[in-house]
Formats: sequence, structure tokens, C-alpha cells
Amino acid sequence: MAIFADDFQALLFVIILGAALYIGNRFGAYIIEKIKKIPVKNKNKVTFAIRIISILVLLYYIIEGFPSFTSLPTEYTAVVSSAVSIVVAFAASGIFSNLIAGILIWIVDPIDIGDIVKIKDHKGVIKSMTLTKVIIETFDGIIVEIINSDVATLLIVNYTTNLEYRKKYFYFKKQIRSPQNIGIARIDIDVYDEEKRKKEENDLKQLFDKVSERNKSKIYAYTFAMQIPFEQFRIRVNKMKKVCEKYTETFGYPPSFHIVNFSYEIFVKFRIISLDWRVLFQHQPQFTMDLYKAILG
Repeated sequence: MAIFADDFQALLFVIILGAALYIGNRFGAYIIEKIKKIPVKNKNKVTFAIRIISILVLLYYIIEGFPSFTSLPTEYTAVVSSAVSIVVAFAASGIFSNLIAGILIWIVDPIDIGDIVKIKDHKGVIKSMTLTKVIIETFDGIIVEIINSDVATLLIVNYTTNLEYRKKYFYFKKQIRSPQNIGIARIDIDVYDEEKRKKEENDLKQLFDKVSERNKSKIYAYTFAMQIPFEQFRIRVNKMKKVCEKYTETFGYPPSFHIVNFSYEIFVKFRIISLDWRVLFQHQPQFTMDLYKAILG
């Protein structure tokens, strides 16, 4: 037996219910976003759960609400049900695969809103995570939408470091350091400078103090490579160092670089670290431009 007396009532109710659920979801997401005491990760999970429940409620009233469907002969009902099921299955296969992938991303938790990542050759910050897709804003200001099924299967490079040992400097230093700071890839490794090493150690300790004072749990990083002309390479290196020193106060820690390829073509990889992804996102383009001017100027 159908819930409503006739199809018109059912159709009217479904339209009103769909609009109410849509508005309610948007308003609920807005309220949840404004509550600062709830972590971003939990906010995202609550929003996901509310949307799934809303979809299930709407589907129930669509299936059970129309009297004309229940008044059909049994053999016709079976044929219609089978046909509708096949159509819905084909149409919704991508949607459900994205929903399952979204749940998998919840469980594995490789990324979170605000993380700086590289997915499918797109580098940027995760602005939003919905039932079916992840939205990234690249450093070029381009909004990229990647469906959850792709996110679950593609290689994800997360440049965000979750600090596991924030209270001990030794472990902090071990977790933060990278090829740009150690090893034969360093451009200045052939010239040992005690004063330079002391300054680097002091910069790292100052970053550790900032993390402790602000009770930060994450550090955001970004890397990119640039080709350097072979002629007057050392002079260009000195210019790059000056640009990095200039941006120390901007990012809160001096950017660093190391050689990734040294032959007839020279490629140098730069690494920027900051406690705030917004600072990194805002100043990285200008930092790159200043490097470009210093290298070719």
C-alpha cells in the first residue's frame, strides 16, 4: 500500500522534501563549519553522514509514495522493477563507487582539508571533501575536482607533515629534515662552514619553539624544481641563497634547495616550509618569480 492517496500528492511531497533536504543540508553544513570546537576531520564526517541519510530518506519516499506503482499487476510490476533496477544500477554505478571510495578515504584517512598534496599531477591545497569528490585549489588559483574513486586508486603525495613528536627536538629535527638539508645533494656541501651550520641549527630550533608555543600538530611544505643555466652556476647559486634568506621571515623558516640533476642540464629542487598553509599558498608564487629573476637576471 502506498503512503499517499494519489500520485499528485506523492509528487508534490517528494519535490518539497527534496528541496527541504537540500536547504537543510546546506544550512547544516554552514552551522557545522562555524563551530570552532569541532575538528575539521569530524566536521567532514558529520556532513557526509547527514547527506547519506538524506539521500536514503528521499529514495524511500520515491519508491513507497506513488500509488500507481502499487496498483499495477504483479507481472508488470516485476518487469518495471527489473527495468528500473537495471537503469538505476548502470546510472548509479559511478555514484556508488565514489561513495564507497569516499568511505574508504574516511577509514584510511590519507588526506584532510587544508593539506597540501599532489593528486593526478595537480599540486595544491584541499579545499573541500564531499560525498563524491575532492576539490583542490592549485597554486595557480585553478579549482580542480577529482572524483573519490580516482583519489582512492591514484598515488597521493602529501606534503603536510603530521608531527608525532612535538615535545622533543631530536625527533622533531629527524622528522623535518629532507634532502635539501642533508647529504651530497646539497649545493654547498663541498665548503664546510661552521657558522652556516650553526645558523641552520638555530633556525630549526626557532621553528621548533614556534611549533611548541602555538601547539601546532602539522607543518606544511611545498617542493618544486627549476632548471638552472650551466654558465656562472655558482654566482646564480649565491643569488638564490639571498632570495631564500629574504623569505625567511615570510615563511617562518628559510627555504632550502638541492641538486636533483647535474649534467648538461642542471635542475635544482626547492623546498618551502611554513606553519600555515595560507602563508605558503599566498607567497609561493612571488617567491618563485623572485627566484626566476635572480637566476636569469
